Amino acid sequence: LEMPPHSRRRNAKPIPLLSSSIPVFLRQNWRWQGIGRRWAAGLAVAVCAALGPGWFAIAKHELTLANEQIVLLELAPVDPRSLMQGDYMALNFAANGKWLEHCESDCGAITYVYLELDAQNRATVAGVGRNAEAPPGRIALRLRAHGRDLSVGPNAFFFQEGTGKAYAAARYGEFRVSSDGAALLTHLRDEKLQRIEP
Repeated sequence: LEMPPHSRRRNAKPIPLLSSSIPVFLRQNWRWQGIGRRWAAGLAVAVCAALGPGWFAIAKHELTLANEQIVLLELAPVDPRSLMQGDYMALNFAANGKWLEHCESDCGAITYVYLELDAQNRATVAGVGRNAEAPPGRIALRLRAHGRDLSVGPNAFFFQEGTGKAYAAARYGEFRVSSDGAALLTHLRDEKLQRIEP
């Protein structure tokens, strides 16, 4: 005999709600997974924000290394007591004593030196200015600050510890100079213009 509909409803077992049938620890774990995903996403954004400028700088330097003008700047003597310091050598450049000769007034506003290159890419200072638009036949190089002083290059060259003796023969710094005047020191060269690569 077929039972009436109301009898089937009374005798049917109740179907528990989905959420109540899931163990408590699993429901809590799902909540933590959601929080973990949000935390991981926030961390990823923070890391990108922190490292992004560094990645951009590295990419820019790599581009400078690959595509821009080679310029050789003559080294100037430095205090022998600071020449070698274990894993770096102190640097000075002959151009630092010459660009001021081209400055007629308000030397503190000068931000670029204009260089002329010979057939071997050795540079001499031919003028100074306030922008990267060099006169025809010249290359603009942006000055960099070392405390209160301005220089055409860095004040130190770092090398692998234990190889410093080879760099005592350095006479030129080899730079890659971009169109906006940024200069990157890549190697040191000896008096015969050969790269020093211990």
